[in-house]
Amino acid sequence: MYDAIVVGGRCGGAATAMLLARQGHKVLIVDQATLPSDARLSTHLIWHAGVDLLHKWGLLDAVKATNCPLLTGFSLDLGELVLRGQPPGATVGAAMAPRRLALDKVLLDAALAAGAELRQGVTFEDVLKDGDRVTGIRGRLQDGSAFTAHAKVVVGADGTHSRVARAVGAESYNEFPKEAGSYNLYSYFKGVDLDGVEFFSRPERMIYAWETNDGRSVIGVIQPGGAPRPAREDMEAHFQSELATLAPGLAARVNAGQRDDEWLSGAIGAFCRQAAGPGWCLVGDAGVTMDPITAAGISNALRDAELAATLIHGGLQGPGSLDDSLAGYQARRDAVSVPLQQFAQEMAKLAPPTEDVIKLFMALAGNQEQIDNYYGVFAQTVTPMAFFDPANMTRIFASAA
Repeated sequence: MYDAIVVGGRCGGAATAMLLARQGHKVLIVDQATLPSDARLSTHLIWHAGVDLLHKWGLLDAVKATNCPLLTGFSLDLGELVLRGQPPGATVGAAMAPRRLALDKVLLDAALAAGAELRQGVTFEDVLKDGDRVTGIRGRLQDGSAFTAHAKVVVGADGTHSRVARAVGAESYNEFPKEAGSYNLYSYFKGVDLDGVEFFSRPERMIYAWETNDGRSVIGVIQPGGAPRPAREDMEAHFQSELATLAPGLAARVNAGQRDDEWLSGAIGAFCRQAAGPGWCLVGDAGVTMDPITAAGISNALRDAELAATLIHGGLQGPGSLDDSLAGYQARRDAVSVPLQQFAQEMAKLAPPTEDVIKLFMALAGNQEQIDNYYGVFAQTVTPMAFFDPANMTRIFASAA
């Protein structure tokens, strides 16, 4: 009997298992893959709120030691206007973008060091139940033999297509098809001179670039999900054409370097799922998948891990029941996640800027405090509600008058 079984050993699952194991709980991590393994689609960016959690957990130095730099410069090129700033309210004051092989290994090693157990090559098939309550999992090992394990709580950290969510019947809401979101085309480059995190916003396009491990950079082009997509053999030409047309300065820097990996591309639908039920909960993309245009996924997963682990620990140790403790998980998660999801979904339209949007960005020019606050929305140190509050909009426009 385990206190918790975590299905999925990547960043959200490993962080949840680590935090629970550090508090003395008996934890089992199961994953179908051999860990760590690279994520198929991930641009790796961890915003300030996520980096602060790594610092709080004592893991920031280990992530930096993978030859992954802190990113402290942020720029948004709007064509005729460039906004540069620093998100407020952060402890470390930086973002970073470690490859998933590096980040997930640091988190998984920390979970194992804290006492969590790991079973790899386990294909999850279903949950075990006693009445309506989840009491464990069953699956198959690589040799085809049956595998079962029991726990007081099962944590689904198995991603967007979560089998745990499907097994427990977690209801979905705030759903957006991938056609309503963004399509991402990117690769990795060496020898490209970058100034921190760079964004280039154009009608129906967003271009991004930042450094990851070992002097490599991830650079990509985002377009609306419903727009025509290049065939695989045309991706190179499409990418080069987009950069040359929309961000010629970046294009010149990219051409001075070299691409050293394959092209990656894709689009995903966005949704929220029911966060918890009797004997189970979901963390990371299993519970909330956002459009990737704001690069919020890893920061969200780390935040969910801390919240879920705190509530699980309280339920296992406190006078009340575990289910009572987890009852507040969804409301607390959604208070942060839903506004961020809506913000990302609106950005993912990549619509030409309205007159009001143009006026807002023009009003931001020269107002460093409010530029920083705008970056804080992405960094998750300023809420979308606070920045876009009518009173704050009034202050922005008044300062520009």
